[in-house]
Amino acid sequence: MSDLSTPTVTPRGAGKTRWLLIGSLALNLVFVGGFAALWFKGPPGHGRGGASQTAFGLMKFSRDLPPERRDAVRKHLKDARPALKAGQADLRLARAKAAEVLGSATYTAEAMRSALDAVAATDNQLRNMGTDALMKAIGELTPEDRQTLAQSWTRRLEREQKRKGKRDRDDGPPDGPADAP
Repeated sequence: MSDLSTPTVTPRGAGKTRWLLIGSLALNLVFVGGFAALWFKGPPGHGRGGASQTAFGLMKFSRDLPPERRDAVRKHLKDARPALKAGQADLRLARAKAAEVLGSATYTAEAMRSALDAVAATDNQLRNMGTDALMKAIGELTPEDRQTLAQSWTRRLEREQKRKGKRDRDDGPPDGPADAP
């Protein structure tokens, strides 16, 4: 009898195709995970330090102002941007120096304290620059505008507190662990 069956041969590109499909699936999962993170946590950069933290929504609020007052308010914040960016660079440099001291073979507590003091001083200087710009911008508002802005800030704080409360319920009491008797 003759053997009529033909040997099964895998096509040459089948292995590559399988790895391409696996890679595509992994890439899709990364994108889906990224979108899920945005959905849960909000957009990146939300609530970070610097001018936006100090201004606390003043630029967004100024959209509703008449053009001449809007420009005056925004001018102070825009004028402060270069100094704030330079301050942020100084802060990164101070933090890098602190990390260098921390990892140094010649580590001393005094050197670490000095590096952390430099970080705090630079951070305070940056915050003061932001506060100065904010004060100048607020000086351009009418009393009615200030009331509206105050209400906006209050609503924002309440929203943040509600979100914080949700996170705290997952982790424990909102005030932290209860004191032991």
